Amino acid sequence: MTKRKDSNTAAPAGMVSRRRFVASAGLGLGALAMPGAARAQGATGSEDTLDRIKRTGVFNLGAREATPPYGYKDAAGKYVGFATEIAQAIHANVEKALGSSIKLNYIPVTSETRIPLLQNGTIDMEAGATVVTQARVEVVDFSVPDFLTATEVLVPADSPIKSLADLAGKRIGVPQGGLEEAAYRELNAKGRLKPPVTTVGFPDHPQGFTALQTGSIDAYSSDGPILYGMKDKAADKAKWRVFDPGINTFLQAFPLRPESSKFKRIVDLTIVRLCASGGWDKLYEKYFGPQGVAPFPQTEALKTLVVMNAWPPR
Repeated sequence: MTKRKDSNTAAPAGMVSRRRFVASAGLGLGALAMPGAARAQGATGSEDTLDRIKRTGVFNLGAREATPPYGYKDAAGKYVGFATEIAQAIHANVEKALGSSIKLNYIPVTSETRIPLLQNGTIDMEAGATVVTQARVEVVDFSVPDFLTATEVLVPADSPIKSLADLAGKRIGVPQGGLEEAAYRELNAKGRLKPPVTTVGFPDHPQGFTALQTGSIDAYSSDGPILYGMKDKAADKAKWRVFDPGINTFLQAFPLRPESSKFKRIVDLTIVRLCASGGWDKLYEKYFGPQGVAPFPQTEALKTLVVMNAWPPR
């Protein structure tokens, strides 16, 4: 497996480097713990999501079907994954808070549909690998961060592409609705990739991997853990290689419907208590550990995130 290391490569404007993340993590986590500014009201009006769940008796969870290790369906068709299990813990705490049994209704979402389905009231929360951005905070709320990630690249093991510079002039597959297309567009605009790369969008990761296997694209780019998960699930895993071009580091969190402070409190405290109790580490080992779905060694920045999320009880 490719040895991972933090990169000191300067990040493009608007992107957060690993070094800057560690220095500013405290401020970032505090800001995310607070409700966002004014946003357009969704289909549920000003009703708190917790009140809506109590009224309907259903917790509608936006879940991923093919994004291991965050969220996917196992061989038996059961929804599993790192983010999915955190969402299941949130569901249990919602039931505890309401003192009643609540149906957990899984609704499949993709990178393109997750925010619109939250805005129109179809889902109450999304559990996946969603990066917190300024634009998204304008329309939805976010939980405290549960993970952080970097944009990485999957290529054939024998590919000459081994660094950011090697991507110049290549065809790079990216998930539709993700941040990757904008990241490469900015790199092109700043002249860091000459000739510029061409991005090709795919509605889901399996389709992107198929295109890479057939040679329709030269590389596929997404969150590092997702790529390691794709590589690990491939029948010929030794034929694939993942590398970090040192583009960025981003926080991930669960998107929530705005104006729902009661629901957000349960979500936040579930994540915080998992971090404080060691539950987060157990889930990490299960899905990202050496025997997990996507072996992915913890970076120092990720360790810092967990420590800062482990709020004291009093």
